Amino acid sequence: MEKHYFSKGIEKLIDPLEVGTIHFLAPYNRLLPKSIQHKIINSSGKKTPYMGFVVEPYCYFLCYEIKDLAWAQKLIPDNFQLVKAKIFDNDEPKYYGIFGCFSVHTSAFWGQRMEFYIIAEDKKTGLLSWIIVDYDTNTISYDKKGGLFESNCDTSVITTDFAGNVIVDVQNKTQHRHLAFSSNIENAPMQTLDQRLWIEGNLSIGYGRDVSENNSDVFSLTFDPQEVSRALQINHQNLQLEINTWLPGLLHEIPAQLACFPYAQHFLADSPGHSSSHQSLTDLQTAFTATNFDQIPTYSTKSMKKNFVVGASIPWFIIVILIILLLLT
Repeated sequence: MEKHYFSKGIEKLIDPLEVGTIHFLAPYNRLLPKSIQHKIINSSGKKTPYMGFVVEPYCYFLCYEIKDLAWAQKLIPDNFQLVKAKIFDNDEPKYYGIFGCFSVHTSAFWGQRMEFYIIAEDKKTGLLSWIIVDYDTNTISYDKKGGLFESNCDTSVITTDFAGNVIVDVQNKTQHRHLAFSSNIENAPMQTLDQRLWIEGNLSIGYGRDVSENNSDVFSLTFDPQEVSRALQINHQNLQLEINTWLPGLLHEIPAQLACFPYAQHFLADSPGHSSSHQSLTDLQTAFTATNFDQIPTYSTKSMKKNFVVGASIPWFIIVILIILLLLT
């Protein structure tokens, strides 16, 4: 494989003009019934089953040990069970709830996301899985329960500064949740990550009860396994946690582990409605090696444009009919 072939290929799948069009049309498509939204998304997924997904440098993870296991189990689908996992190779296994804070540009959206995951195991496949319990974002998003929607947070800051600090401040006043912290990463060592969590887990990403109607839905990422081989292990003394009002009582107050990726990560993500269903590292390596970006279409907005035109035409059609009726009376 040509050097940087995969990273370049992922970037080429992301067309800023198409992404901008999706952002522009999202509020109008949001007016459609959710059943029609789902059909549009699934139709797009069949035509373009993959999306370029680039996580910007300095993606930061706060990894908390779960305190209330019974509550955590209720947040994930019935076909998953809580299981202990490790963040780093030198970590002790724990039941983890994890906050991932990152900026991202993809084939479908561009912005920032703060996602909360619970680590579980798929009862059917045995795969360790990242379950997206809920998320806050300053850009458009889509899930089965909420459909297509715009930003759901009031404040979204995920950035860095000249002094080597990662700075995060994400607040959703409607849901009464706020996560804000800063963390210096300048002298943090690169450490080997636990490969079951970071490779196997990214082959089986599911959704919690609050963001999914079909709890069995999972999707996979295709990527170079080296993307998740190491990360910065941050000392707790270098974390200044200002506030965390997410799910009070579910987690211990202080994170057990802190991790940060100081480089961009390039993933080929399954589009909504499509699942690659990788089951092992071998499956991932085979898919990674076989990826041919010349045969992967760029995510298209044709169906969204069509619905926008139809939707915009309806009011004018009604007005014309009313004028005709007035003229005839």
